[in-house]
Amino acid sequence: MKRIAVLGTTALAAVMVVGAAQAADMPVKAPIYAAPFNWIGFYIGAHVGAGWSTKEWSEVGIVFANYNLNGFLGGGQIGYNWQSGWAVFGVEADASLADIKGSFFEGGISSKIDSLGTVTARFGGAVDHALVYVKGGGAWAHDKHEIEGLSSSETIWGWTVGAGVEYAFAPNWSGKVEYNFLDFGKHTFTFEPIPLQEDIRQTVHTVKFGINYRFGGPMVARY
Repeated sequence: MKRIAVLGTTALAAVMVVGAAQAADMPVKAPIYAAPFNWIGFYIGAHVGAGWSTKEWSEVGIVFANYNLNGFLGGGQIGYNWQSGWAVFGVEADASLADIKGSFFEGGISSKIDSLGTVTARFGGAVDHALVYVKGGGAWAHDKHEIEGLSSSETIWGWTVGAGVEYAFAPNWSGKVEYNFLDFGKHTFTFEPIPLQEDIRQTVHTVKFGINYRFGGPMVARY
């Protein structure tokens, strides 16, 4: 009986040793590591927001009207991003239909911005799914002015600077909030039907809430 017990114990020990050796030789499955979000690529999107403006009318250098405009806007944007480490570089163009208007002297003088847009370069810093950026470039706006039955309608050009925050809430989707300051300087408008010229200096502020769809997706690395 003692011999049988010894043989059984020896056999059990051998099985355990072999099993442990086989387990040690089994390959370990490598974990999947999700790399930081990649902002590189082409994107399109849409936005809504609000705008306000200051109009300053003058003749021969003398200001005779100064008033504010405000209203809503909505439109779309298109752009492309490059990324190197945390730094994100990009270009973007946007355009909005607008209803930003105001008047002076009981409506005898009035103005309306019915569309505007920008073409800018962007630079930002990315922390995974979040991007904080600044931007700057050219701007345009289509203005309509009236004074005592005379009217003028022109597209004017200027410059813009702005800043925003964008957050990627899905592999291809991100939302953003953005502020822009647009300066169009002083422009001489010609009113019809009686030829009349007035100098109007104007600036515009906008706040936009937008959503972007990016073509591509975040990288997933395996180690």
